[in-house]
Amino acid sequence: MCLLCAFASFAESNIRLYHFKNIDHTFDSIAALVLTDEFNRNMNDTAALRIKELRKIASAFPDPVLNARATLWEIRSTQINANPDSCITILGKVRDTLPKDYDYDYACLSYQLAGNHDRIGNYFNTYQLLSEAIPVFEKYDDNYFLGNAHLLMGLTYSDIGDFELADYEIDLAEKYYTACGYPTNRIYFFKASMTKDEKEEIRLYNKSIETGQDDPGMTVQAYEHLASIYDRRNLPDSALNCIAAGKEMRTRMLPGNILLKILLNIREAVILCSMRDYDQALLILKETENIAPQYRNEYWEPSIYKYLSRIYETKDDRTSAFLYLKKYQEAFERQVNTLRGQEIPKAKAREAISRQKEIISNMQQENKDAHNRFVIILLILVAVVLSAAALFLYFYQRIKLKRIENRELRTSLEKEMIIKRLNLENFERDIKQKECEISSSVLLLSNKNNVLQQIGEITKIYSEQNRMPKEFVEQVNQLVSDSLKGDDEWNRFKIHFEKVHPDFFNKLKSESNELTENDLRLCAYIKIGMRAKDIAAMLSVSPASVNTNRYRLRRKLGLTKEDSLDDYIRKI
Repeated sequence: MCLLCAFASFAESNIRLYHFKNIDHTFDSIAALVLTDEFNRNMNDTAALRIKELRKIASAFPDPVLNARATLWEIRSTQINANPDSCITILGKVRDTLPKDYDYDYACLSYQLAGNHDRIGNYFNTYQLLSEAIPVFEKYDDNYFLGNAHLLMGLTYSDIGDFELADYEIDLAEKYYTACGYPTNRIYFFKASMTKDEKEEIRLYNKSIETGQDDPGMTVQAYEHLASIYDRRNLPDSALNCIAAGKEMRTRMLPGNILLKILLNIREAVILCSMRDYDQALLILKETENIAPQYRNEYWEPSIYKYLSRIYETKDDRTSAFLYLKKYQEAFERQVNTLRGQEIPKAKAREAISRQKEIISNMQQENKDAHNRFVIILLILVAVVLSAAALFLYFYQRIKLKRIENRELRTSLEKEMIIKRLNLENFERDIKQKECEISSSVLLLSNKNNVLQQIGEITKIYSEQNRMPKEFVEQVNQLVSDSLKGDDEWNRFKIHFEKVHPDFFNKLKSESNELTENDLRLCAYIKIGMRAKDIAAMLSVSPASVNTNRYRLRRKLGLTKEDSLDDYIRKI
């Protein structure tokens, strides 16, 4: 029963840790075991064999994702002793082959690339790669890799001198490590390296050692840092005890790690020199010098030559002392040049990171402002809709209350409209009747004038032939002339005309005060549409005289050649 419980717990742990998409059952099962070994800090020979098996499976299947995952585990298990430039090249190539939908694999490779860029001082690249990876790890709730990524981000900020952000990122790493149950000894270690309080530094390194017994690489470094502090405080015995504990752990758990051996050897030699045990210090430094060339130009190299020179000087071996002093100066100058060369990338990285953060901050602020504007607009729209609804209900009630009144009013209006329509019809009928009367009157008058003119012409002919007495002819002509003047007919016509066209003559007079009675009479005839020939008959004049009168009338009214006299009068 206990075995079943243990297996169930192990399977649950694998599910919780392994966020890769399943491709090949065998490969994914082995990869989940490797991840569990790494999480449990149990990367032993068995884990190395499993990683070799992953490479074997990936080689058998030409799948870019399997190849990328196998490469990831190979580099994660060996990069501590590998060249970072080589790791960057390999990781970059396999990352570029990944399909777009494998975002988690891409994020893991980006994180691994970031670690190698950090090792060679490409701090801005480290920041960018981690900024790409962290959101993906958040998407998959991967607290383990979130802890790793934020810890590396904190170290990057520390490297470029931004200790406030470094503390913030390391606190985040601690939160994610605690959430997934991963030991926090690394958190204590890096917090200790950044504190300026020596007592706090000692406390944090001791906490790192207490919680990191299954993390030999970090714990050995903690022992070495503690030894340095104790040596600085003139406590050589405590310092040597730390060195002994570090060596024991390295020999027991990481026998093949040369870097840790070099660090412990140099620190031990420095402590022995402070104790004036130069012979033992010389043996340790010479051993370290023989294994150091494969790690040439590392930060500890000048220390080896510096203390060898001092030891040989105490032994009066001036030749050797000068030789190592020269090597020390060369190594020191190389290191100074390296540090100087790193200051520019650090400054550039600080500036670039600050600029990118400012851009991101501005974008976030713009998004926030846009969101606020959207909320405000939405609230305004809601208020408008509610107001419109309230107004609608209000007017609906009013309409509903007045519906009965409107019916009665509509009925009343309909009756009034009927009455008005009947009145209008009667008015139009009267107008038409009067227009007919005017037309008839004009026609009769025109005929009468024609008859009178004919009588005048006949009497004239009879008079010329002496067929009629002269006195009789004069009397007839006088009667014809009096009838043709037609003042009575014009007055009667005028009365009827003004009933149909009220204010016509007043409007004409307002247009020009030069108009005579004959001008008004001509305008009236034009208004009712009479032709020049008919008007001439009505006035007992020739058509030429009518045209002359029309011309004079145009001038009095101020009309141009382009203006139509008939249209002008009809519009009045």
